[in-house]
Amino acid sequence: MLDYTIVVPSRKRQHNMATITRLLPTALICVDEREIEDYRPHVAASRLLPHPPMDGLFAGINWMMDTVKSPALIEIDDDFRGVQVLTGSRRFITDPIEILAILENALITCDDLGLTTFCFSRTANYTIVRPNEKPMVPSGSVCNAFGVLGAARKRHYDTRFLGRGDVDWTCQTLLEDRAVLQDVRYYFDCGNVFGGRGGNVGLVTPEQFALTSRRLKAKWGKHVSFKGLNFEKNKARDVAAIKIAVSRTNKTAQK
Repeated sequence: MLDYTIVVPSRKRQHNMATITRLLPTALICVDEREIEDYRPHVAASRLLPHPPMDGLFAGINWMMDTVKSPALIEIDDDFRGVQVLTGSRRFITDPIEILAILENALITCDDLGLTTFCFSRTANYTIVRPNEKPMVPSGSVCNAFGVLGAARKRHYDTRFLGRGDVDWTCQTLLEDRAVLQDVRYYFDCGNVFGGRGGNVGLVTPEQFALTSRRLKAKWGKHVSFKGLNFEKNKARDVAAIKIAVSRTNKTAQK
């Protein structure tokens, strides 16, 4: 298996570090050096990865891409609180060994298939993603919990897409690498989108968010859609729904 590093980019969420370090005991916590003293009481010094002052999650991820040298990089959001299993008994996992096994299994599968990116279901609604029928799909939104290797390891985010750089990055990856591996058997629960304190909350105004949405539509056209999604009822009210409308499945072969 490829050597990998798990990194959790964090901003103003030191209050969640007890949960993060329990669920992901081997992860590095990447924090703006201006906040490092706030995190020291909650994270061991060996696990803190301070980055120079910069604004926004995607600038931080770009820095992580360049700084962390492992062949594979796994990123998980700092509001992560457990994994919902969408098959079988549909239990909720908080055991760090089980969580690590899920991540390593996805990494091995992605590498074996010759792909560059893996991610997980973006909804806990198993009736929509149908994990028992299609546990792995070749297209999905790369955010919240994902891993990159190969060509994707050097693909930077466009920081002009404030709040939605992950949508642009996913589309670019689907264009250049043709597919991403989405394991829809698991939902990495990170709470409400743009909810709570810290993270990207408060960094992007509604006006900037609307501008980003228009830029995405101008760049990617029909491959992004702003139609409401039934399973996104847990989004913050001022966050417009968006989905990546890129199919990598042969419809004829599926009949």
